[in-house]
Amino acid sequence: MSALLEVHIGQKRFANRRVLDNFSAALWPGEIVSLVGASGCGKSTLLRIVAGLDRDHDGHVLLDGVPQHGVSRDIGFIFQEPRLLPWLTVAQNVGFDADPERARDPRVHALLAEVGLSEVADALPKSLSGGMAQRVAIARGLFNQPRLLLLDEPFSAVDAFTRIRLQELLLSVAREHGTSILLVTHDVDEAAWLSDRVLVMGEGHVIQEVAVHDARPRNRRSSAMTNTRNTILEVLEGAHVL
Repeated sequence: MSALLEVHIGQKRFANRRVLDNFSAALWPGEIVSLVGASGCGKSTLLRIVAGLDRDHDGHVLLDGVPQHGVSRDIGFIFQEPRLLPWLTVAQNVGFDADPERARDPRVHALLAEVGLSEVADALPKSLSGGMAQRVAIARGLFNQPRLLLLDEPFSAVDAFTRIRLQELLLSVAREHGTSILLVTHDVDEAAWLSDRVLVMGEGHVIQEVAVHDARPRNRRSSAMTNTRNTILEVLEGAHVL
C-alpha cells in the first residue's frame, strides 16, 4: 500500500523568518496523524500548504503520487472556528459547494443526520451552540467526500465535555467515510486518543514520531493512553518546548 499523502518542504519563510525547515511526512490511507508542538513551530502553515492555500514555498505535496498545485476537492479543511456563513441555513452551509440550491443535495441531509443535526437543517448559524456549529463544519468538510481531511485545532474553542463528544464524532465519521485525517492540536491527550501516529514538531521540522499502538475502541484512562501521553510530553520537554 502506497502513501496517500507525501509532503516535503525544504523551507517556508515569512520575511526573514524560516517557519518550515526540511519538513517531511507521509500519511497512509485511513490513518489519523496529529501534529503537536509549540505555537509558531509551523503546524498551521503546513496545513495551509497541504490544502493548497499557500503555494509560496520550496517543496512539494503529493496526493496518491500526484503533485498538488492548488486547492483540491480531494482535500477538505476544517478550521479552528466553524466559519459558517450567517445568512445561510445550516443545510445551505453544508452544501455550499453544490448547485445554487445548495440545501437540496441528498448528501446534505445524510451528513446532517450523521452528525446529529437533522432537526436544525433550516436554522441559521446564530441559533447554534459552539459544539453544534462545529458539527456543521465537520459535515461541510465531508460534503465533497475528500480523501484527506485537515483540521486546525478544531475543538479548542468548546468546553471539555463538548470536545470529547466531537472527538468521538470525528472518529466515527472518519471510519464511516474512510477518510484520512491530519490534525493540528495543542492538546496532548487529544493527540494520543485520536491518532495512529503523533508527529512532535520543533522549529519547522519533526523532532520525533510517536506511534500509538492501543487498538480502537480506546479507553481514555487506560495505561496505554497514559504511556503515549507521557511519551509525547517527554519529547516536548526534551526539545525544551515545555
